[in-house]
Amino acid sequence: MVDVVGRGTVLAGRYRVLDPLPTDLDGVDVWQATDQILDRGVRVRVLGSGAVAPALDAARRAALVTDPRLVRVLDVGTHEGVGYVITEQITGVTLAQLVERGPLTPEQARAVVGEAAAALEVARRRGVHHLALRPSVVHVSTDGRVLVSGLALDAALVGSPVGDARATSRADTVDLVRVLYTALTGRWPMFHDDTTPVRDLQPAPVLDGSPVPPAEIVMGVPNDLDTLCSVTLGPYEDGPHSPAELVRELEPWGEIRIGQPVEQPTAAYAATDPAATMVAPPVAPPQPVRVARQSVRAAFDELPPGAARPGTPPPAAPARSTGLPAASWTDTQTGAFAPPEVPASLPPVAAGRPTGPQQRTAGPPAAIPPGGDDGQGWGPGAPGNGDPFPFADDDQPRESKFDPTALVLVVVGVVLLVGLVFAASSLFAGTGDRTADPAGGTSTQPQDPGTDESPSSEESPEPSEPAVPTDPPAIASIRSIDPNSPEGEKEELVPLAIDNDPSTFWYTFTYNRPDFGGLKPAVGLEVTLRDTALVSSVTLGVNGTGGNVEVRATTMAAPTEGEVLASGTLGAQTVLEFDEPVEAGSLVLWFTELPTNSEGKFRLEVNDVKVG
Repeated sequence: MVDVVGRGTVLAGRYRVLDPLPTDLDGVDVWQATDQILDRGVRVRVLGSGAVAPALDAARRAALVTDPRLVRVLDVGTHEGVGYVITEQITGVTLAQLVERGPLTPEQARAVVGEAAAALEVARRRGVHHLALRPSVVHVSTDGRVLVSGLALDAALVGSPVGDARATSRADTVDLVRVLYTALTGRWPMFHDDTTPVRDLQPAPVLDGSPVPPAEIVMGVPNDLDTLCSVTLGPYEDGPHSPAELVRELEPWGEIRIGQPVEQPTAAYAATDPAATMVAPPVAPPQPVRVARQSVRAAFDELPPGAARPGTPPPAAPARSTGLPAASWTDTQTGAFAPPEVPASLPPVAAGRPTGPQQRTAGPPAAIPPGGDDGQGWGPGAPGNGDPFPFADDDQPRESKFDPTALVLVVVGVVLLVGLVFAASSLFAGTGDRTADPAGGTSTQPQDPGTDESPSSEESPEPSEPAVPTDPPAIASIRSIDPNSPEGEKEELVPLAIDNDPSTFWYTFTYNRPDFGGLKPAVGLEVTLRDTALVSSVTLGVNGTGGNVEVRATTMAAPTEGEVLASGTLGAQTVLEFDEPVEAGSLVLWFTELPTNSEGKFRLEVNDVKVG
């Protein structure tokens, strides 16, 4: 196999083999390669012996399963009688390399195995199983994602027995719990008929034919994880029987951070820790190239006396009037506008200005003859002796122009004065009584200060002051509700739904179907108000569309009890209006169906909750 495929070999005229990678399977070589057509890195598995044909068939079946947590199979073929499988490139470290440093924390072990179980549940529903799961095929990328490699392929290579659907689901679930045991303790629980190749890991101690519980090896293992490992790996077929059941046992889990290095490892540490060499250190972004700029005027000032000045003026210079009489720009026969022709004796110009050495002549400007020079080197008959930048430091008196500012101020003052006069007239005219005039009109009579007369009842009453709107009910707290777990779902992110920042949001796990993948009936949010108040509506900000939500005036202890006050489909701004206001101290938002987010995945993302 080494003679057939080596450095520089091009498989299928497309994949150029570069460097070898470690592997724990006999008869299999793993290489880093480059896809020369798409110009991207790939990983090549070369199958030189064993069940090559069944392995290639298993790889083709694995290629039909699509999930971001499963390593994608890109191509399958043969090269000079040797089979190969092309997969996407994997960055990061394996779980086997991570536990070499020491066991993971229970929270991180729960998250890594939970993500792997969710990925295998997707494959199980497509009829594909792993059957050779081990710590070396569970990868944690540098951005905290979990990737599972070798789906169906590794089982064909090691000759794992294939049973019915129930037996294969149970086998993958038990292997997932074994991986969880390894993540918690750094030991691999062995079975007497085990065919899974596991190297460089110490076996777990055995007591009465079963692995010792993890809590007896490492302190701080939670009771639920300790019981899960003990029951599943015990002598009886107890515990979860499918990856979906294991997901329910492990939920909820938080963010994975073990694949994100804080600082670059030293050379000594990288030499002793193989996981450290697989994590690329952060690279500082390149600084933009800065070009030193110089003022054109400064460049002219630095020239020695008598040196010729360059003729290229600074860009975007303001236009300058030519100073020619209007008659010199008009055809005397036709009266049409016609700029005079520039004599051929003028020096060359660049960007609309004369070039070459120039001199400036002091003194007042002389009269400009028709078609002659204006004294600044700009007229049609200019001899080329003007300043190339007269607009920059021209100290000659300029022709005065009409300034309309004073006129505008006068007009504004007159308008204000007239307005004040009319306002004063209206104010003093309204202080008297309006009495009926014999001629049929009305006249204004001053009121006698000695009389005490009340205003006429026919006068219109004064308008009442507008009602001041009441403030909406204030939200005191918010919690998530998960029917399968009393701790809720993503509870640590729930405050982001009421922080008045639409860029942050609470979100659920990602599921394969809008019905939560059949794992649970719904999820909810309990909104507790600061005081009992009348509530007439709830407004939700959601990143996505679709799904369904119901609102009830209840608590998380009984989220489905009580009347449904409002329900509807989720959107960017979901307004749920009640038929009648309800006096409540807490509300439950019950999401019975997931929307589709911007990435096309079934996940609920709530960025804002308002109660009205």
